[in-house]
This record gives sequence, structure tokens and C-alpha cells, in this order.
Amino acid sequence: MPGAHNTEIWDLIHAERAALAEELAGLSPHQWRHSTLCRDWDVEEVTAHLIAAASMNKWHWIRSMVGARFRTDIHNQRRLHEFRGSSPAETLARFRAIIGSSVAPTGDTPAFLGEIVVHAQDIRQSLGLSRVPVVEALTP
Repeated sequence: MPGAHNTEIWDLIHAERAALAEELAGLSPHQWRHSTLCRDWDVEEVTAHLIAAASMNKWHWIRSMVGARFRTDIHNQRRLHEFRGSSPAETLARFRAIIGSSVAPTGDTPAFLGEIVVHAQDIRQSLGLSRVPVVEALTP
């Protein structure tokens, strides 16, 4: 049943976001500015990227990419400015607001699960946080 599998993946996505939100809530202002394994992005910027990904449907994403002339760096920079809060606390509040979102730029939910799993590890590894995603989140 593809629909049931998709529901299970969305449940994993939501759980991974919730776990990351809990970790982000405990960060100091200095940690929010810490570099990550994501080239040139600090913790707050990776978080804003995750907010953008969970807020943009396919058509919004396509319009954004066309507007950036298919340059992903321009697209990502614009979305970071759009979805990053005025402070880490505001960015965290925005992230918490999308925890249960099932909006995605594509219909490839396993890839979208990978998006949160990988970017959460980009943050965790750089800060020395030890949480490892559940095996079920790594399998798809």
C-alpha cells in the first residue's frame, strides 16, 4: 500500500523534526552561530533551510528556482532570508510551527526524510550532539 508507506514516512519526518527542535531549544546563542557540516551555513541557517523545505510546495519551489534562473545557491539564499527569524528564538518558533507539516517541494517522501535526517546530523555532528536517528528513518 503506497499510501500507508507514505504516511509512515511522514510520521518519521515529523518525529525527526520534533527531536531536532528539542535539541535546538537547548542551544546557547553562540551555538546557533556555530558552523555546520553544510558548507557556509551556521545552525540557524540550516534550520531556516529546513523551514523553507517544509513550507514550499512544488509550484512555490519551481517559481523560486525559475526566479533564481535555476541557480540553487541564489534560490537557497533567498529562502534563507525569507524563512530565518530575526533571532534564533524566532527561527526556532518557526521551525516548531512546521514540525507537523506534510508540505514538500516534491512527492519523493523518502528523499524528503533524508533531507531532515542529513541536515539534523549536519547540525548535531558540528556541535558534538550524540542523537542518532532511528533505524526506521535511515532505511527508506
